[in-house]
Amino acid sequence: MKTNKHVENFNKKHLQSGETAVAWAEGYIGSVMGKGKDTQHNGALIVTDVRVAFYRKGLLGEVIENIPLKSITSIERKSILGHRSIKMHTSHDDLEFKTYSKEGEIAVIDAIEAGRQLSGKPTASQTASATVDPYEQLKKLADLKDAGILSEEEFQDKKTKIMALI
Repeated sequence: MKTNKHVENFNKKHLQSGETAVAWAEGYIGSVMGKGKDTQHNGALIVTDVRVAFYRKGLLGEVIENIPLKSITSIERKSILGHRSIKMHTSHDDLEFKTYSKEGEIAVIDAIEAGRQLSGKPTASQTASATVDPYEQLKKLADLKDAGILSEEEFQDKKTKIMALI
């Protein structure tokens, strides 16, 4: 996936020590033609190994909204005529991101679900079954590494944590 100016600025200014961006998608928050709190902000939804962040750097300032992966309680997805919406809920807040990129939507959803699994937060598939299968987690982790989302070092670190469960 090619780079994006909002992702580059986020990585330079807001990526914390030891934190790695694993996926992102271009899109917006707010409402088209919205005002005040509902103003539309075009930018990028960035998934790191610890949080989901919407970021936009503009001429007059920046917009950043963060949700820790471990705080996400549920995710809603909608698609109407190619317009995709991802709404992440926490016990105290929510963040709705909109995009036209199917590839971007899939990349961020997969990264969020993988991050929630590794942070110990149940995902939709985990809540359906009471037990977490470490072997399935290892397969998904390997898929993320093969897709280039995780580096070898990140893969080994997360693999060690999953192996401790076996």
